[in-house]
Amino acid sequence: MKYIKVAAVAAAIALAATACGGDGDGEEGAGKDPAQLKVWMMGEGTPEQTKFLDAVEAEFKTKHPNTDVQIKYVPWPQVATTFQKAAAGGEGPDVTELGNTDVQSHIEQGNLADITDEYDDWADSKTLNKTALANDQADGKTYAVPWYGGVRAIWHRKDWFQELGIQQPKNWADLVAAAKKIQDEKKVPGIGVPTDQTNALLSFIWGNGGEVAVKEGDKWVGKLDQPQAVEAVNFVAGLISKEKVAPEKYIGLDELEGPQRDFALGKLGMYIDGSWSLKELKKISDKDASQWAVFPIPSKSGGNAPVLAGGSDLGVWKDTKAKKAAFDYITVLNNAKNAKAWADYSGFSSMRSDVAFTDPQLAAFTSIATNTKFAPISTGWGEFEQAKKVLPNALKAIVQGKSADEELKKANEQANTLLNQ
Repeated sequence: MKYIKVAAVAAAIALAATACGGDGDGEEGAGKDPAQLKVWMMGEGTPEQTKFLDAVEAEFKTKHPNTDVQIKYVPWPQVATTFQKAAAGGEGPDVTELGNTDVQSHIEQGNLADITDEYDDWADSKTLNKTALANDQADGKTYAVPWYGGVRAIWHRKDWFQELGIQQPKNWADLVAAAKKIQDEKKVPGIGVPTDQTNALLSFIWGNGGEVAVKEGDKWVGKLDQPQAVEAVNFVAGLISKEKVAPEKYIGLDELEGPQRDFALGKLGMYIDGSWSLKELKKISDKDASQWAVFPIPSKSGGNAPVLAGGSDLGVWKDTKAKKAAFDYITVLNNAKNAKAWADYSGFSSMRSDVAFTDPQLAAFTSIATNTKFAPISTGWGEFEQAKKVLPNALKAIVQGKSADEELKKANEQANTLLNQ
């Protein structure tokens, strides 16, 4: 297997308008294997990932012995520019990993092959998460398949909970009470609330019966100015400004920049993060790792709030000359054995219903992921979430004293604009 790593370039710009498929070098219509299959993987790549992909290729070659798989690692910040260069230069992948929030943009731009027939004939297709799959479809056709996803939960110290007699918080009031007790008894902040993060905030909105936007006819209509959403964002902001169980120092930061390190070092009672963070926490300090555990983000009145499954999907580029082999590669990469190996290595949940984590510390994420919900399936979601950071900016302003009603009204106006681009 050949590996290529894309050199770093300047900050990424808008997603490529058009992309070209790989050269394939095959004549599948004549029953021949393509000489080469180009596969793009997002991220920097690691020795462990390379070892995993070598095993995938070996399994793939039992069906396509004459095909060489060429892997190109594309660092996430360079994704957009790499796709643009591929379009301009006439060279692109046969198979590619796609951030799931980018899939709808690729579908609209005509970048992805229609794999409806191949998907329908794939026996394992029935195991894939249906909510995630809906994001890979348009007009009754399938253009990609879910690969892995990451959901968030609340990390805590189970030994502290036991020592202080704290039960798993089932609602917002319980969460505040737990944070206050930890803060009073352990003399550390009760919970970390990074404001530069959209996904966790969505769970609080959804857990209060709110929405970012709903589809009415062919138009997205924002709902962030409705009482449910306003109350939810106000509650999260209030953990910092009203209840004072979350420190101000995380304002403007995401979980990696702020609370993750403090939690690992025993300087924070709880914080919100995903299954993938366990490896990173242990790198910081594994002294108390055996005591780390998670519980679901609670809804306001009781029960688990829905969670957003951010992650990656797999697609075939429209102009590939090796469509059959490309889809075969996807089925090998995402079969039960390899999906489990990838989940255990990466810490991300498989999007297959028959695959769970081996590590018991991550087992809770498998059940939490059954209550997933997707953000508005709109080509403008990436700009709403990432480029404009609409919800993080609103939350930050509210923490700093601005009116929740006014900030969410402005956020709603942005939702009406950006989600209908």
